[in-house]
Amino acid sequence: MTLAASTYYEHLKAYVNSDYVVHDGSDGKVILSEKYFRPEDTKPQKRNIELSLPGSGMAFKLDHDDFETARRKNKPALFHFLDDTAKPWSKRCDFVIFYVKGQRFCADCIEFKSKSLTAEKIVPQLKAGACWVHSLKRTIEHYTGDKRKIHLRKFVFAENDNPDAYLELNRQLRADPSIRYYHFDEVHGQALADLQNTSVQEI
Repeated sequence: MTLAASTYYEHLKAYVNSDYVVHDGSDGKVILSEKYFRPEDTKPQKRNIELSLPGSGMAFKLDHDDFETARRKNKPALFHFLDDTAKPWSKRCDFVIFYVKGQRFCADCIEFKSKSLTAEKIVPQLKAGACWVHSLKRTIEHYTGDKRKIHLRKFVFAENDNPDAYLELNRQLRADPSIRYYHFDEVHGQALADLQNTSVQEI
């Protein structure tokens, strides 16, 4: 059964494992948090990016948050019934935000990077994030019959101050024009729905 965007969101919220939800969209925003390590630091730093939502929404963190666990390459499997070692589904982007925008149901996949914008680190992770959204949608549809078209976008946020060599004129990645680049300073405190991306995938 095809559901209205707001109804589909409520169903999705009831189905998902809350352990992966890092922000429930309260107060009309989501906060994306990540620990990172700079060469000059003795302790990991924490970055918080706040984005306002046009309607109901929630943020998932697919990449494990425990810094020591991540360093040991011992992340929990996204699909516990599948072997996770060096498999395509072991890749993941950092965040996926689901939200309602008018009559649309949307999903934005977001990868955090420091300065590097090399394709081999960004493209596979965001592709895997899109595959995860697709898999989640199909799983819910098969088990419950709930259906809804999802409008998906992909972003990389980084602190690279000279990214032009990696970008087209419209600030999409040369290596994958479906991915839009933003500097962390450009997006913090902004409206998520106002972020630009010339590529929107319908799932």
